[in-house]
Amino acid sequence: MKTSFTRTLGAALMGATLLTAGLASAEEMKIGVVGPLTGPAATSGIAMRDAYQFVADEVNAAGGIEMNGEKVTLNLIFEDSASRPEMGVSAAQKLLTRDNVDLMIGDTFASSVTIALMDVAASYGKFVMSGQPVSSEIARKVESSPEQFANFWKGSWNSDAYAVAVYEAVEGLTEAGKFDPGSKKIAFVFEDTDYGKSNAEYALPLFTEAGWSEVAHEAVPLGHADFYPQLSKLRAEQPDVLVSIFTSVNSGVALVKQIKETGLDTLHVAIYYPLRPEFHEGVGSDSEGMLWTPMLFDPVNNEKHKALAERLAEKNIVANGDHAQGYCQFALLVDNLKRAGTFDPAQLSEAFGTSAFDCYTGRFVYDTTNHSPKIGPDFLPVAVAQVQEGVSRAVWPATSATAEFK
Repeated sequence: MKTSFTRTLGAALMGATLLTAGLASAEEMKIGVVGPLTGPAATSGIAMRDAYQFVADEVNAAGGIEMNGEKVTLNLIFEDSASRPEMGVSAAQKLLTRDNVDLMIGDTFASSVTIALMDVAASYGKFVMSGQPVSSEIARKVESSPEQFANFWKGSWNSDAYAVAVYEAVEGLTEAGKFDPGSKKIAFVFEDTDYGKSNAEYALPLFTEAGWSEVAHEAVPLGHADFYPQLSKLRAEQPDVLVSIFTSVNSGVALVKQIKETGLDTLHVAIYYPLRPEFHEGVGSDSEGMLWTPMLFDPVNNEKHKALAERLAEKNIVANGDHAQGYCQFALLVDNLKRAGTFDPAQLSEAFGTSAFDCYTGRFVYDTTNHSPKIGPDFLPVAVAQVQEGVSRAVWPATSATAEFK
């Protein structure tokens, strides 16, 4: 019967020095994963779960990971956060105590959950990484308490990456003569979460410093679907650009359909939700012409992405951007475990700090001051896409573009 890597480690340390990291006789490493398997972000959480498991299955099929000269297999234990901080904390406590996992990933999706469980996880002295959460508050916590969070690492960039992508796309298209900003009025509609608020927080100053004026700053609850009050205000203000930020696909579908219904004439730039295929299925042709970011996965025009989609299809997984992120984040963890040769938090953190890991979504290199991946053409690109004749095509920046902005 397989034993917990941690339990075996405890037994081996009897009579051994505390300097010994890992255990040659161990057979299994337990990795706890906290993410939304129910609730408004369940589709993304389930996609991340499936991608993580896909990588783990490949590793195990190849014989596992070598730790101190012996191979160990990976046992992933998933717990549901439902995108709720209190559930995420409870899930993390279960994994760290009852399941006694050797390391943990949490949250796979929700920034608010990650922020809540960071303190709890740090108290157990084990390595922890997050998945998709991008809130810059996570990076700020690491930077403000480097000793406390020395062994916490983000799997995705910070909120300002989306803000910069949106701003540079609008300004770049304007400078290229492809978009007329009119009176340079901008509006924000976003979900009232750490994710939504942080994205708006970073985007607004970029635009105001460039002479734009904000005419609406509308926060709505997670999963909100009635935007008629907000759209009534927007029709009166006539913004040249509307930035919407949701993790809930239902919110995105509702907003886009209601924009079409009410006839609001604006350049709509969406953050996150259009990367989900069910958004396009639900909204139909009403999304024509809108911009969105991040376009992380384009298996039609990108040969590397096509190769990943074909690999996942062999396991009956219809790949999307969540799968691509999940695959690369877990593959990054595996690569660093192999380089460290141990799950010892300090040594694994050292491996993360020296990462230069190439994957389908880009190259993972870390800013060691805040434990966040770097962005840019040489690192993780944040592409902006436009829906053209029902197909999303990258239009910004030029290094990622597969089509011209229309």
